[in-house]
Amino acid sequence: MNNDELLEFYKQAYEELKLLMDISYDQITIADGNGVFTRVSKSCEPYFGVQEKGLIGISAFELEKQGVFDTSVTAEVIRKGKKVTLIQKTGANKILMVTGIPILDENKNIVKIINISRDITENQNLGLELKEVQSKLQWFQKELNKRQGIDSSDVSYKSPSMRKIMDLILHIADLDATVLLLGETGVGKGYISRVIHESSTRKDEPFVPINCGAIPENLLESELFGYESGAFSGANKGGKKGLFEIAGKGTIFLDEIGDMSMKLQVKLLHALEEKQVFRVGGEKPIKIEGRLIAATNKDLKKLISEGKFREDLYYRLNVVPVTIPPLRERKEDIPGLIKKMLDKYNKEHNTEKYISQGAYNILINYDYRGNIRELGNIVERLVITTLGNIIEDTNVKEIIDIPQEQNYTDEIIPLKLAVEDLERKILISAFDKYKTTRKVAEVLKIDQSTVVKKAKKLKIKYC
Repeated sequence: MNNDELLEFYKQAYEELKLLMDISYDQITIADGNGVFTRVSKSCEPYFGVQEKGLIGISAFELEKQGVFDTSVTAEVIRKGKKVTLIQKTGANKILMVTGIPILDENKNIVKIINISRDITENQNLGLELKEVQSKLQWFQKELNKRQGIDSSDVSYKSPSMRKIMDLILHIADLDATVLLLGETGVGKGYISRVIHESSTRKDEPFVPINCGAIPENLLESELFGYESGAFSGANKGGKKGLFEIAGKGTIFLDEIGDMSMKLQVKLLHALEEKQVFRVGGEKPIKIEGRLIAATNKDLKKLISEGKFREDLYYRLNVVPVTIPPLRERKEDIPGLIKKMLDKYNKEHNTEKYISQGAYNILINYDYRGNIRELGNIVERLVITTLGNIIEDTNVKEIIDIPQEQNYTDEIIPLKLAVEDLERKILISAFDKYKTTRKVAEVLKIDQSTVVKKAKKLKIKYC
């Protein structure tokens, strides 16, 4: 996501979270990793005996000292470093059952603590109440995991069609239903399959992809289902696990399913219906627990009419069909994808390339017949082959064919991007001529500190 998209995402997430908290009958609080409360629901005030403004920005440790509650669950989570459930007495003479759960970053550091409280002053059925609170916490966790799966992916989207697809993915991520991804070559079916996996409760299990069209039929069967020792000439001693076994409780992604032979289609259908596979040369069934995602760029209904694809397998795969539109039909997604790919290949090739306004105009208006894969190929080639740090329109025209009648000089691009591009060109030119920040500042009639800050921000190297 670009900065504007990220801001809009967090704004929407904040509004949704605030609405959920304010309409909830439960007392919900959110604190940062230091135990300072950042959000509290309206219902907290009568139970804690303190107004919302008296809680926001205050440390749980301080509120514990003040007697707002006898024991702070937030403080206990920080002390123990794990989820805590306890009975709490508040300064308003209420008895609450509170569960606090830590949200960790990639380094296992606590970054947030979510508490859900339930008034049990008049209710002795603690077992039922605890179950309800934990269920809600699990829901919070699942929704957070789903969002994190999308945010960390290589998918960039702004178009209505992709927003609809991502909403659907969030909805079905935790279900065991088979997903069939459809669309032209290069539209991002592989990326979407990983987003589904990373947004699900299976994200800590293996993700196992295989291209059914890239492996010969006789090898594909043994790759999928494995084989026993001596099953065929050249087989490994002791046999080999198939990908369904390797996936375990994770996700197996079968790309180009339309290229699978009729013989293997029968075996795949049997595996999906019976939830078990047999290794080549084996007689013992092996239980499969993974989730299947299939993908193809072919018209499966047409293949069925031609006798090249089994109709029963089609309906077994087509439980949740997701058709990903080509890139030319969702132009709004191109700027975000360009940025992601430029950042990715700059990092991979240890470069600091930038795209000029002219080059940017060409790239966002180009008709990508190879979709995201072609866009990625073009950006990587530009990063590798462009001499200097700025990718100009002439560099782009050397790689892709632009129809003569197309003219992008009047195209409107984001103002921030245009300003940064102009500042970068001026500073690079000034440093090439005057070398030092002092002299550059003098010529440009700005403070030397401003020159240093802008050079750092725009990643311009100077002597």
